[in-house]
Amino acid sequence: MEESSLPFFRQRLVGRKIIIVLPVIILIAAIILTFTALPKSYYFTVRAGDLYLVRGSSSGWVFSQRSSALEPFSVKGLDLKGITGVAFKTQDDAMNVLRSFFQKRVQEQSEVLLVKEKELVNAYSDLLRDITGAKAAGTPGLEKSIEVLKGWLEIYNAKLKSVVPAAKS
Repeated sequence: MEESSLPFFRQRLVGRKIIIVLPVIILIAAIILTFTALPKSYYFTVRAGDLYLVRGSSSGWVFSQRSSALEPFSVKGLDLKGITGVAFKTQDDAMNVLRSFFQKRVQEQSEVLLVKEKELVNAYSDLLRDITGAKAAGTPGLEKSIEVLKGWLEIYNAKLKSVVPAAKS
């Protein structure tokens, strides 16, 4: 009798395992299918201080894929409200919003720096004059300093010329 009851118990154990495991498998499959079948959107997300563009059903979902349209870059300390967590229908829409966001920031930062550089331009011009005089008097090793100062003054003058016509408009 023991021999005939053994297969019965094995069948019950296998049946119980199937009853327990099958719904779990079905639930996991349903979750995966739900999130892979939902319409995909593009999201900006910050991971470890870097900004990424991802494509998925949700910005923080595990199955989101990183887009190759944006090479991740550091945004530590930058407030990205209005960009992160927002769903964009297309990759181009997302990139246009990011582009306008950073163009605005570049413009603002350039204006702030231009004011500070305006304070420095006279000091740098005087320093260039003095270093050039020291070089003419025979002081060695000043060529790099002269080159750097001339470069900075050229960049400042180019920025100043590009800002002045925009201010008149």
